[in-house]
Amino acid sequence: MKKIEGLMLSTIIITLIVGSAQVATAEKFNVDPDLNLRYEVYLQSVVRDAQGQLLSVSESTVGWVLITSFSDGVQIPDLVDFLIDNNIIAEKKIITIDNVKYEKIQFQTEKVIDHRMLTSLGTAKVGMSSGTLWKFCGDFKGEYGHQCIPTFKAKTPQIHIAEGNVLTNQWTILRVMN
Repeated sequence: MKKIEGLMLSTIIITLIVGSAQVATAEKFNVDPDLNLRYEVYLQSVVRDAQGQLLSVSESTVGWVLITSFSDGVQIPDLVDFLIDNNIIAEKKIITIDNVKYEKIQFQTEKVIDHRMLTSLGTAKVGMSSGTLWKFCGDFKGEYGHQCIPTFKAKTPQIHIAEGNVLTNQWTILRVMN
């Protein structure tokens, strides 16, 4: 009996260790501390199964506005301000929180998890998410053409995902008004 208990405990520990490993990406994104004094970035991630049943809800622990630049490193100054000022991402609203006025935009993205986003664990495919990156995609004049520019990033506590799950990310961006 002790051998079975030991085997089960070892299996559980190995599963937890392997399941909590995340894929590291080589992409590095720059954050401008001065820019982030004017913005607050929030992310809520909701996971539902293929039948629409709620599996988890997680909120960001930290979020940033990234320094926007083309793939060759040329920076795009004031892209985020342009997107908000011209209601390109979403229509802005004026809100007041603790006597501070903000311009607020909210938008969401949805992704169905497929096998390419998961890691093999024995015969099962498993995955984790611990935040996300939102990119603005558009046609830029001149040599750049159509590009997707990393714009916002947020981290959340780890979320377990599986094939067929639907991950909905609700973004809220607040910009302090002068």
